[in-house]
Amino acid sequence: MAGGDAVSDVAEYLPRAGEFDPLADETKSPTVTTTAASATSVTTPPRLVRFYTPSQLKAYEPPPNQNMVGDYHLQRGAPSVLAGPPGCGKSRAALWLGILGARGVGNWFGLDVRCQFRTLILQNENGLARLHRDVEQLPSLEGLDDWLRISAPPAAGLALNSADFRCELKAEVRDFAPNLFIVDPWNACVRDAMEKDFQEGFARLREVLAEAPGEPACLILHHLRKPKSEDRHKGRNLQNLLSGSYVLVSVARSVLVMQPATDDTEDARVVMTCAKNNDGQLGARSAWERCGGTFEPVRDFNFEEYDSGGGTKREAKVREEHLRELFAEGRSWLTARQAAERLQSLAGVGRSAAYDALKVIGGRFSAMLIRDPETHCISIKGAEPDSED
Repeated sequence: MAGGDAVSDVAEYLPRAGEFDPLADETKSPTVTTTAASATSVTTPPRLVRFYTPSQLKAYEPPPNQNMVGDYHLQRGAPSVLAGPPGCGKSRAALWLGILGARGVGNWFGLDVRCQFRTLILQNENGLARLHRDVEQLPSLEGLDDWLRISAPPAAGLALNSADFRCELKAEVRDFAPNLFIVDPWNACVRDAMEKDFQEGFARLREVLAEAPGEPACLILHHLRKPKSEDRHKGRNLQNLLSGSYVLVSVARSVLVMQPATDDTEDARVVMTCAKNNDGQLGARSAWERCGGTFEPVRDFNFEEYDSGGGTKREAKVREEHLRELFAEGRSWLTARQAAERLQSLAGVGRSAAYDALKVIGGRFSAMLIRDPETHCISIKGAEPDSED
């Protein structure tokens, strides 16, 4: 038989990659000559599925830095979910995670950061003015530019269904080579909350992530469904509160749920619970308070009261008279640390609440506070700089 038929006939009997070849020790793989008289080696496609023996699995060594945060709460090559109601602080939490990844040390909601990693945040929630305020509150920006990038809200939204949008996103992924890719929020990537839409969204997201060198981790920020009066979910059951198709929960290797401590609009505390972690321990839930661009642990949180359904009340709050008393009697200008320590005693609040009340930008009392541009000390407006002794 001659021509193209010879190629197909010979290739049919050639062993595929990984198959046993009884003639492997006697001869090399045959070469087929085409009708154009050009010699080409027969190539086989990569295997789509591989199987391992127990001894091979026992000898397997995970690649370096596979576990990025916690006990495989965030790991390379795997999707994770951070879910919570709108406005509870998920975007700030994502930014904080990116900062800790750039530093390569610290802990994120009690989960140890195990390595240094680059973070690319694709977000559709916050404009440049909000992003400016968030970044301005950070104590230092040193070294962050090489390790963290955040998108402005795209003009057409997170249009993963657009080939042009995915092409542009792929170019950014190839250029920056992130170790962590954050999507904020997931509902902006899918047209509807049905299973088909979620499956298509994941397929397009995997297409984009495939352009990154190595296998980046992926953290998806998502909303909880509208609460019902009978909702008393906690622990593992919290994953049932995620909005839309259950595909998101089934695909994610870990699911973290962030919930406000109370309905009080001035209460910046949240409760963080790991509701799913396929490759490690869930860990205990914990309470945190937003403090500038990061979160501080709440040590004395009343979980029994929180579980009762009414949240946990905050009896002590910083009031305007506390601030006026703080800067009275010759203490017109104080460093942030001095002011926070004295305000804790005056108002009977914790460290994070004191610092939050002293925020010159974006705080509850920012209208009456001022910061000296040279000394960075804080005072109330109308105060004169302290004379040097």
